[in-house]
Amino acid sequence: MPEANVALESTSSSVDSSKTVTVDLKSNRFLGFERAAIALKPGDLVEVRTAAEVVSSLDGDGKLDGLPFMPEMLAFCGRRLRVSKRADNTCALGQPRRIENTVHLEQLRCDGSAHRGCEAGCLFLWKEAWLRRVTDGAEESTDTPTLPAGVEDGVYRLLSEFAQKPDDTLMCQSTELNSATCPAPLGSSSKYFATVARDCAENKRSAEEIRQLITYFWGKVILNLFMLWARAPWNAERYHKTPATPLDLKVGEVVRVRGMFEILRTLDRKGCNRGMEFKPEMFQFCGRKYPVIINMTRRIDERSGELKGFRSPCIVLESVYCHGQRSFCQRANYHYWREIWLSRQ
Repeated sequence: MPEANVALESTSSSVDSSKTVTVDLKSNRFLGFERAAIALKPGDLVEVRTAAEVVSSLDGDGKLDGLPFMPEMLAFCGRRLRVSKRADNTCALGQPRRIENTVHLEQLRCDGSAHRGCEAGCLFLWKEAWLRRVTDGAEESTDTPTLPAGVEDGVYRLLSEFAQKPDDTLMCQSTELNSATCPAPLGSSSKYFATVARDCAENKRSAEEIRQLITYFWGKVILNLFMLWARAPWNAERYHKTPATPLDLKVGEVVRVRGMFEILRTLDRKGCNRGMEFKPEMFQFCGRKYPVIINMTRRIDERSGELKGFRSPCIVLESVYCHGQRSFCQRANYHYWREIWLSRQ
């Protein structure tokens, strides 16, 4: 942690309040785990290590291998959870990336409480060093190092300080993901499809992943044809200004995603509505009904770290997120919807 040694104070009733309890969070007595990869698989049961163990793994910037442990993740320390998927394939700034020894746990998403209320709801990334494998029915571990009572609040404050940069920007896993990963080049189209075919033959890709890939390319063809039409000389005066239909949607309302042709009529020649892109993989949700879970007003810009607001309503629907498609990314970021792409039921 900063300056290598960080002393946190506790005034808990469990200790003499006249004394200051200090804990060296970089002390070797908290290093109760191995850094070796434990090769977790989807479905494995794990226990999130204690705050003391996690903090001892972090460098002076609050990171492990370039990936920060965020304050919002402290609430899960000591809990047992299932691995939902590996995070080997990911993306950052719109480009496919690779990350080592990292997984997602169930559907644990950030609530933005330590990042000025960011509403992006990103899936947490968990380094394997922050987890321990457990077997079903195993008893809770009692010999792991813990912090003195009250000190975990200090750890939260400390991690929160890392999240707030001096220039008033924010740091989170999304803003640091590019530096915490390495490129995953897809190669030429022929090489890409050959790789996918080989992965299928070796059972490395599930039927659902292939279905999602086909869905992505189908949607991309539709959008490219639309944009060619919108940019045709005879449409020079059209497809510049996009319409809006205010619905004032509330969290919990069930809406229907409009049909493909209804949505295409709302897009400009870049495939956007008032700056928001309609992505190829979003066509698969057309005609379906979903509850509204967020009317998003702000989120962190992954490139700049700035907390930015939306000038027009940005709707997030339950269980409607990116499936990775072309690069098999596992981030599962939510898709964003303009109200005009939705209708009330």
